Amino acid sequence: MVNINKSRGPSRDWLLGAADIEDGCRSVSVGGLAAELGMLSSGTTRIKPAFGRLIEFARRNQGLTVEKLAERADVDLAAILEIETDDRAVPEERTVYQLAQALCLPQAKLMELAGLATPKPETSRAALKFAARSEPASKLTRDEREAFEEFVKVLDESSDGA
Repeated sequence: MVNINKSRGPSRDWLLGAADIEDGCRSVSVGGLAAELGMLSSGTTRIKPAFGRLIEFARRNQGLTVEKLAERADVDLAAILEIETDDRAVPEERTVYQLAQALCLPQAKLMELAGLATPKPETSRAALKFAARSEPASKLTRDEREAFEEFVKVLDESSDGA
């Protein structure tokens, strides 16, 4: 479930994004060694914490356990746990699609947040603000609920109908 499928390799979009990031880097490897050594910083890396928190908050907001969400989305339980607890987790496209359907969230924006598509500036700003204001808890506080609802509203408003 994590990062790159070894048999297919990285996606074309990912490679192009990595190449853009590495453009000014003294070590060039199109996302390979430079990324592994932490020499790169991408917009996607900065917003990654928002993806897992958004999934967790959306699940909790709907009163679902991780197990129920896994069942509803037809996604492996371990994949959801990893998404919610590991900021470095990169889910498969199918997983993001299934979660978008199950939680009624815009698929294209979730792809951006998951690191599977280049994030638009408005998504990055909203994600950073959401991640900064959210903190995992068993029940959403009023501030967390407001942050969650505001973030989902931004995602819905800026969605391209996906």
